[in-house]
Amino acid sequence: MKAILPVAGYGTRLHPHTHHIQKSLLPIAGKPTLDFIVEPLLAHGIKDITFIVGHLGDQIRDYMKSFSGAFHFVEQKERLGLGHAVLQGLTDSDEPVLIQLGDTIFHADFMSFCSSDVNRIAVMEVDDPTRFGIVETEGNRVIALHEKPKYPPSNLAISGLYSFISERKLKEAIEYLIEQNIRTGGEYQLTDAMAFMLKNGNPFEVRKLDYYDTGVPATFLDTNRALLKSSHKEFSNCTIVDPVHIGIGCRIENSTIGPNVTIMSKCTIMNCTIENSVVLQGSALINQSFASRIVGGDGSEYC
Repeated sequence: MKAILPVAGYGTRLHPHTHHIQKSLLPIAGKPTLDFIVEPLLAHGIKDITFIVGHLGDQIRDYMKSFSGAFHFVEQKERLGLGHAVLQGLTDSDEPVLIQLGDTIFHADFMSFCSSDVNRIAVMEVDDPTRFGIVETEGNRVIALHEKPKYPPSNLAISGLYSFISERKLKEAIEYLIEQNIRTGGEYQLTDAMAFMLKNGNPFEVRKLDYYDTGVPATFLDTNRALLKSSHKEFSNCTIVDPVHIGIGCRIENSTIGPNVTIMSKCTIMNCTIENSVVLQGSALINQSFASRIVGGDGSEYC
């Protein structure tokens, strides 16, 4: 089984940090987001992974040297949408392919998700379906797909995990969009390619799966809170309210930390109160108090 992970985006909603850190490498619960994506794939025997890289792509290449697998890196030179990004990693093979977005984390049986004779889409019910690709269904069978519709016909949102039974058929559908210049929001969308496939006799079904989103600061911090497990030593003259992760080489004095805080390695924190936040590696925070932030540097870099 081959997997494609699109990780080419600029991560603009996580600025300023993503000016210098690829967004899939921003840490949650003590380790880079990408760990929570790659580790389950490898554990399920999916070791052939193609990364679609772009902004700060060398960081992805370097980071994956710490894992063992058949990894490939393909650059998306123009940001023309998710469909275009996925196309960069597709071949004319009729073998199946799994696609997972680089800002979504799933606790799923990936082999079960992929074991079907039809294409499969992970979905979740959402409060505001205008922000997502949307599916209409009869039972588990997909009857229509819509990319960020103004008037959504359902609240079943596409959540970022897809299983296709043929690389080639998906490749041909995206190529058709590009040949005919069919865009939504100015981009070639994966949802539109799937709608074209469905119209041409390729069935899809849905599976509801819980997932964690790391694409915007609020959901990033929600995910940190959901996945966080306490891991830290004790620091004198400090109050630590678990769960808290504190990395190696940190100096922390006269501070209250937690709950729901990740502090990465080599940070200096003095006379601070921090809760529900992520502190990036090497930060130096002095005489500060904050909550619900992703913080770096001297504290002036945050979102």
